[in-house]
Amino acid sequence: MPRPAPRPRRLGRRALIMAATLVLIAAIGLGWRYGMPRTAETRPLVAAPFQAEIRGPGILDAIRKVNVSANMQGVLHAVHVDISDVVHAGDILAELDAHDLEAQLDSAIAAHTAAQRAVELAQADRRRMAASRVNAFATLGRQQRLIGSGATTQSALDAAQMAHDQALADGAKAEAAVSQAEASEAAAAASVRASRALLDKSIIRAPMDGVIVARKLNPGDLVAPGAAILELVDPASIVLSTRFDESTISALAPGQPARLRFGATDIAATVRRIGREVDTETREFTVDITPSRLPQNWAMGQRGNAVLMLGAPTPKLAVPLTAITTRNGETGVFVAEAGRAGWRAITPGASSGQFVEVRDGLVAGDHLITAPKGVYPGLRITSEKRP
Repeated sequence: MPRPAPRPRRLGRRALIMAATLVLIAAIGLGWRYGMPRTAETRPLVAAPFQAEIRGPGILDAIRKVNVSANMQGVLHAVHVDISDVVHAGDILAELDAHDLEAQLDSAIAAHTAAQRAVELAQADRRRMAASRVNAFATLGRQQRLIGSGATTQSALDAAQMAHDQALADGAKAEAAVSQAEASEAAAAASVRASRALLDKSIIRAPMDGVIVARKLNPGDLVAPGAAILELVDPASIVLSTRFDESTISALAPGQPARLRFGATDIAATVRRIGREVDTETREFTVDITPSRLPQNWAMGQRGNAVLMLGAPTPKLAVPLTAITTRNGETGVFVAEAGRAGWRAITPGASSGQFVEVRDGLVAGDHLITAPKGVYPGLRITSEKRP
C-alpha cells in the first residue's frame, strides 16, 4: 500500500516559543537593570561657604641671583665654598693664580720706595740751595755797603752779585727737581695702587649675602672674563614663578594669600608681584609668589604648585569634582530622585580645591550622588547618605 504523506512542520509554534524566550530574557535584563536596587553614596546639597581659587604649576626662582665671575682672565687657583654654603657680602669665594701679579706689585712697591727716597734727596738739595741763597744774599748786601766807603773793590761786588744770581738759579733748579721727584713718587704710588687693584681682582668675593646654589668651575680651569664660577642666590628673594591665564589677572593683587605645595608639603605664601606681559601664544602671564618658609630641602628650578584664593568665602552650591560626569558632550551630575538615579546638566563655575561651584542645574535640597561610577539614568538606588 502507498506510504502516507508526512505531516507539515509546525513552524509557527517554534517561532512563538523563541519570541517568548527573548521577551523573557529582555524582561529579566530590564528588571535586573532597572529593578535591582544598588547602594549609592548621596548627600543633600546646601549652600556652604565657598572661596574660589585658581591653581597652577611653577618653578622655584629668585629675584636676586648672581652668577659670580672674574673680570680678568686667569687660571682658577682655589674655590673656598661649595653648594649650600651660606656666605656674606665680602667673603672670599675663589682665587685666581696670581704669582705674576704679586711680582708686579712687589716691583711697583720697590719703585715707589725708590721714588720716595728721590723726593727726600731733592728736598734736602732744595734746603741746601736755600741756605746758599741766604748766604749769597747776605754777602751781596755787605759788599754793597762796603763799596760806598771804598772798603771793597768793584770786582768783589761783581763776584758777590754773580754768586747771588747763581744761588737763585740753583734754588729754582732745586724746586723743579723736588716737583719732578714728587711727580715720579705720585706716579709710582699710582702704579702700586693699580698693581694692588689688579691683584685684588684675582680674589673673587661675594657681592651679597646668600647661598651658593651651583658651582660651575673647578681649580685648574681657565677662567674667561664674565664666565660664571659660582651661582649665588638670596634666599629672601626666592619665589615660585607660576603662570595663569590672562582671564584671571583682574582678580589678583600683590599681598594676596596663597598656598604652595611641594610634594606632600603645604606652605603658606603671598603674591609678591604680578607680571605685566602676557605671552602672545599661550595668553598667560607670570605671577611670583613668596613662600612664608622654604621646604627643608629645596633647589632652584624645583617644581611646585600654587593655589591662590580669590575673594572672601561666600555661601554657594558646590559639588565635588568626583561627582561631575559628561554625557553627550554636556557636563552634569547624577542625583537621587524618588529612589532612582537622574542625570542633570549643570553650568560649572569657579573651583575651590576639590569642589566646583554650580551656577545652574541644581538647587538646594537635591540629593547628589557623590560617586557616579557605574550609575546611569533610571538606576534604582538605595541611598547611603553622607553629611
